[in-house]
Amino acid sequence: MQDSAIDCHFHLFPEAFLDAARLPNNSFKASIERSADGAEFLVAEGDFRHQLVPSFHDTDTIVQDMDCRKIATAVITSAPPTLSYWADAGAAVELAQAINEEMAQREAAYPTRFAALGTLPLQDMDASIAEARRVVHGLKLRGFMIGSNVDGINLDDPYFTPMWETFAELDVPVFIHPYIPAGAERMRRYYLHNLIGMVNETAIAIASVVYGGLLDRYPTLRLCFAHAGGTYPIIQGRLDHGYRVRPQECGAAIPHPPSHYLGKLYFDAISFSHSALRFLADMVGSDHLVIGSDFPFDMGPEQPVDAIMSNPYFTEDEKLDIVCRSARELYGIGDYAATSSAGEGEGSRS
Repeated sequence: MQDSAIDCHFHLFPEAFLDAARLPNNSFKASIERSADGAEFLVAEGDFRHQLVPSFHDTDTIVQDMDCRKIATAVITSAPPTLSYWADAGAAVELAQAINEEMAQREAAYPTRFAALGTLPLQDMDASIAEARRVVHGLKLRGFMIGSNVDGINLDDPYFTPMWETFAELDVPVFIHPYIPAGAERMRRYYLHNLIGMVNETAIAIASVVYGGLLDRYPTLRLCFAHAGGTYPIIQGRLDHGYRVRPQECGAAIPHPPSHYLGKLYFDAISFSHSALRFLADMVGSDHLVIGSDFPFDMGPEQPVDAIMSNPYFTEDEKLDIVCRSARELYGIGDYAATSSAGEGEGSRS
């Protein structure tokens, strides 16, 4: 089972973004700072500051780290600071195109180890639609990662209608990752902008999608949310209650209570609690859970496969769902095992 584990929450920093961050006065609000001892630090929007180490971008190092984590295949995404929704639209379009081409190249170089998702410059919707079609039809990437909001605009806003129509037309999965969480200005201390802000942001994104009626309008959408759904699953009953007692605010766009839609969504398994993950699985099914490491950051489990295999609340069949089977179905990834030589020029896409 572990020989075919698929990590569905896995980031890297494309060289195209690092090159952009080195440009002075760039609109990406990103820079690379050098400390007195010569170490480089990537600084970016969203209170992001991390040392720029090889695991952030070097393919060989990333694959070695995957082996240490027992990951056969990683669904690779450009890390959240690269979303750049706050950048000049023209620069953002060029960066997204360059990132997507680089992601395709990385998968081509390691076809059994990487399954790449694309990014979109969502501050320019027309350009995003054109790029989405190029990503799927031209570059053959498997889907997209998008942020939970664009400049504070939630995903149910009419602005995003062309995006959802295009995702439904292309019939590819979409990983929704929180970034720039609501209320971040009140969470400067104790790393709360990440510990609490990110999981609350995921809940806002799910609620917007559900209450906004997107799953009724586009029933073929395949959406995967980060961090085990954040705070959303634990307040599902409250959301249903709102649907019943506040029909004007909560029921205008949906004919069913929110709980009706939860099983249509996918979630990564980053919960840090065996019982909390069992709670989520009872709501959505183990076949809608996938493993995630949040690589290369420290806010995911260091050994995501072991985190599932050691969970006493799941059967062996359910563990198989979470470790690899759900991801194969969601992203169309073949059933192959990683080997020490897997990668360059080897294998074929399924």
